[in-house]
Amino acid sequence: MKTSPFFPSPTVAIIGGGPAGIAAAKSLLEDGLTPVVIEQSSGLGGQWNQGAPHSGQWPGMHANSCHIKMSFSDFDYPAGTQMFPTTEEVLAYLTEYARHFGVLPHVRFNTRVEHVSPGPDGQYVIQTVNQQGERRTEFFGRVIVASGRYNKPRLPRTPGLDQFQGRVLHSFDYRGRHDFRGQRVLVVGNSISGLEIASDLAQNDDTVVLSSSRKPRYIARKIMHGVPTDQLAFTRFGAYVNQALPPAEAAAGLKELILSAVGNPADYGGLRPADDILEAGVSQCQDYLDQVAAGRIRTLPGVREYTATGAILTDGRAVPVDVVLLATGYDLHLPYLHESIRQTLNAGPEHIDLHHFTFHPALPNFAFMGLYQQIGSYFVTAELQARWIAACWSGACPEPTAAEMAAGLAEFEQFKQFRGTATCQEVAETISTAMGVAPTLPDYPELTQELFFGLLAPAQFRMEGHGRQPDARLRFVRNARHFTAGQPTPMTEQQLGGLRMLAARLPQHAMLQRVVQQLQPESALA
Repeated sequence: MKTSPFFPSPTVAIIGGGPAGIAAAKSLLEDGLTPVVIEQSSGLGGQWNQGAPHSGQWPGMHANSCHIKMSFSDFDYPAGTQMFPTTEEVLAYLTEYARHFGVLPHVRFNTRVEHVSPGPDGQYVIQTVNQQGERRTEFFGRVIVASGRYNKPRLPRTPGLDQFQGRVLHSFDYRGRHDFRGQRVLVVGNSISGLEIASDLAQNDDTVVLSSSRKPRYIARKIMHGVPTDQLAFTRFGAYVNQALPPAEAAAGLKELILSAVGNPADYGGLRPADDILEAGVSQCQDYLDQVAAGRIRTLPGVREYTATGAILTDGRAVPVDVVLLATGYDLHLPYLHESIRQTLNAGPEHIDLHHFTFHPALPNFAFMGLYQQIGSYFVTAELQARWIAACWSGACPEPTAAEMAAGLAEFEQFKQFRGTATCQEVAETISTAMGVAPTLPDYPELTQELFFGLLAPAQFRMEGHGRQPDARLRFVRNARHFTAGQPTPMTEQQLGGLRMLAARLPQHAMLQRVVQQLQPESALA
């Protein structure tokens, strides 16, 4: 086994070649810095590299967000891409993006990071091993951790699971419905992955699908009221609502949206969630409820314990099953970080403590991407993180001050206690504002509806500030109106009322005040 000598490096190390790592490398190159992407597999894509050992996706799996939300700000999917692309289409997009922007020469494939620790003179020591067993120790002045949030399956401690004589697997290891023909499958958990897997299994005529949930959730579809849910639920207006209203009041609007478009799961013969949507939670799947109504999925309460041949439910019923499929989530897993770094971050299975999900004041020139829990696609927010990191380190934008980061850590502490999961629009608003690339809303009166209530198309963050691109406005309009045949959507009376409510609740938000002043009913309403 060969070991190379220590040698310093002036480059930026990026741990992981998934969407975040690719975006980071592209942004560093854009700002004149040199990335080294350290990727453990033979290809880029991270989770979207279906078939790689670290990917938990199955062939033909569809994304939960539309292709515009699954893209970066200056590179579109090919014309004709379906609304919710498959894992293969997303991987092809990421690979072409990396090729187009010159990322590929900066990637070390088949190289695993074994250890990252503080080094001399403010540097960081990274130890790696490649496919041939050759070990390498390098010094980097800057490091970006982009190794993914969903790669260590969380297994429940339900009594008797180790005694079950059938097959047990986590959703991470699910590779399609064809492996389960003629079997009784108990899918435990009703997160998105649990619903999607149950829905996929239900396409088999000879598979009995049992869907168990300890806490029934409200279920949104991917398409509601004729448009992608991204266009209804993940908007800038939604981000401001969470600032303006108490959590219960803000969540009531989401509940109303889901009930108006989909209804209550109990309407389909499913389990009834708690009236309080904050208590119940929300999940998403396009076909799950219809399959419940058709009898192809049978919904059950949580599992109390397992037996050799099945499960005992919390209501005392016994159900015989052949397979237990655990859609029980993931732990945040960063085993290569030195213990001192882990302690600084207060690292646990759910969170690491960071300012705006990205920086820590005690770790200069060290950044993290995509390691927080988020509802909605990570593509838009990961690219904003990448651009912010690159801009700070290239000197194009000021780095957050110690005081700003201390305040950010205090905010995150509150966030962990009361929520723990962010929405993509909130993270986008936070980081784009910090970087100075959020669109100056009153400057685009003709786009007010799209900017507040439309699709969170990433090109809007290229219209101003560092990294501004002259064609970004046209690209934003094209993407924001993709699902309306290129036509603008008139502001409704309800939407105008919502903006006025925000202005009243957020008097400190100067731009919002100006937007509302510009809007006159006779010119703004359809």
